[in-house]
Amino acid sequence: MVFPNLSQYSMLGTFFFGVSTFRGEGFYFSILKILGVLLVFLLWVRTCWWVDQDCRDVGLSLDFWNPVMFAAGAMGLLVVWLLPWYVLSWPIFLSLYLTPTLIFVGMRNAKVPQEQKVFTERHLKLMAQKYLKLNLGLDEEKSEETGPPVRFIGKSYHDAQEDPTRVARAAGSKGYKAALEMVYEAIQLRATDIHMEPTRNQMAVRFRIDGILQTTDPFNRHMGEAVINIFKVLADMDIVEKRKPQDGSFSANVEDRTVDFRTATAGSVAGEKLVMRIFDRGQQIMDLAQLGMRDRMHEQVYSIVTQPHGMLVVCGPTGAGKSTTLYSSLNEIDRFQKNVITIENPVECQVPNVTQIEVNIKAGKTFASELRSILRQDPDVIMVGEVRDAETAEIACQAAQTGHMVFTTLHANDSVTAIIRLLDLGVQPATLSSAISAVLSQRLVRVLCPKCKVRYKPNPEMLRKANLPTDKIKFFFRPPDAEERKHAQQATGEPEPCQHCGGTGYRGRTGIFELLVISDRIRELIRENPNLNAIKQEAVKGGMKYLQEDGLRQVIQGRTSIQELLRVCK
Repeated sequence: MVFPNLSQYSMLGTFFFGVSTFRGEGFYFSILKILGVLLVFLLWVRTCWWVDQDCRDVGLSLDFWNPVMFAAGAMGLLVVWLLPWYVLSWPIFLSLYLTPTLIFVGMRNAKVPQEQKVFTERHLKLMAQKYLKLNLGLDEEKSEETGPPVRFIGKSYHDAQEDPTRVARAAGSKGYKAALEMVYEAIQLRATDIHMEPTRNQMAVRFRIDGILQTTDPFNRHMGEAVINIFKVLADMDIVEKRKPQDGSFSANVEDRTVDFRTATAGSVAGEKLVMRIFDRGQQIMDLAQLGMRDRMHEQVYSIVTQPHGMLVVCGPTGAGKSTTLYSSLNEIDRFQKNVITIENPVECQVPNVTQIEVNIKAGKTFASELRSILRQDPDVIMVGEVRDAETAEIACQAAQTGHMVFTTLHANDSVTAIIRLLDLGVQPATLSSAISAVLSQRLVRVLCPKCKVRYKPNPEMLRKANLPTDKIKFFFRPPDAEERKHAQQATGEPEPCQHCGGTGYRGRTGIFELLVISDRIRELIRENPNLNAIKQEAVKGGMKYLQEDGLRQVIQGRTSIQELLRVCK
């Protein structure tokens, strides 16, 4: 390959660098240098293809990463073309290729399980074994692995010491690997509960994800019973007893965090059923600002929980996030200068510098008896897991009157009904009116998946019924239907269903709230004439927003759908 006129290269070099770069006539191209550039070029092309595919799988932005990867390589090629100094241009080309690649690897590794991460020690050993036929100890690692990156711990929730005999018995049982895989799948899908339900021929398995039960692959009946026995052994339960209800707990190390499990069994006509509640500390919310409250309500709740005395009641059905709200409230308190004691059944989350007591009815430790005893422990803040009876309600109100701040939960449909329920439990109106500070009613609604939610124009008639301005609200959002999912899959080439939400259209949950702050007028109504409608009217005059109104705020902001709001607030 001969170019007779090379003076232009010499002049360019002299112009840009002040150094003559005349390379003479003849075959002046270096084969090694061309191969070096070609190697980086081919790596860049292959990486661009991989980034395009991987973005679809892990949910990263194609619109961002594809242009970034292309621009980085194109700039590197331009540098190689313009700079005649190979010792300078080739490292720049390599740096421009590696910089976005390594940033992408760091971001995608944070979103995938341990075994799917790249450029880790394990991944490099695999690559060396596959392409270079080098054995770097991977076989020994594989022989020690028992499946997914889950290691069960034979330790109950409050035990300090691990019982290795539980794990040893479970590990030697049939179905141990199946149990590991099921638990790992549930954690990866963000499940809060695992249900194993016997049928005639199989063991059905369902995960509760974002409050909704979703069916997954079942076990055959024999394997399902073996898996249940493994969890009973880990939770220190009697595997022979299959009719009476039992409960227990154990833990597991999952990748780099600890996950706790509470296990409960019950006998049924078809066989033994098992339900496991998953407490994943990596998924717990412990901050009031993250619960989904609007700014004004967050300020009101913060001022209430930091009061020196009073009572905050959080109400709602089972699974509405009441305990999470109370734990978040405890985190707003200076626990180093105040004595904080909780009474719970069970203790769902351990809070630093807080004395947590668990109710044990068999041992005679009830809410009422423990609450009566801790009043002699000089508490500043008391959290009562739930008010279930008249004695507990009466003692909690008396504690709020005698200079303590009391947090508690109650099963009631809304905030005003919670007051009536406390009166029905036997609390005297005068006692309740002077003790209670506020009632917070709440529900959890699913958040629309940002990857696949669909924008649509709402019906003006529906907006008028909801007292919303038809001229200002242009669009609502909802999950896609089956036809829209199919069209989106054909247009983008992405796998169906959506990998971010698993095809449900929702990912995660947020709260909607109804806050009743007890004013002087409401105290008078409680004391004199505890009438539901009168209290409700006065609360609305004071600025209380109903649950549906707060939920409409989330709908207008595009965070959830009107269908989800109606499902939760019927």
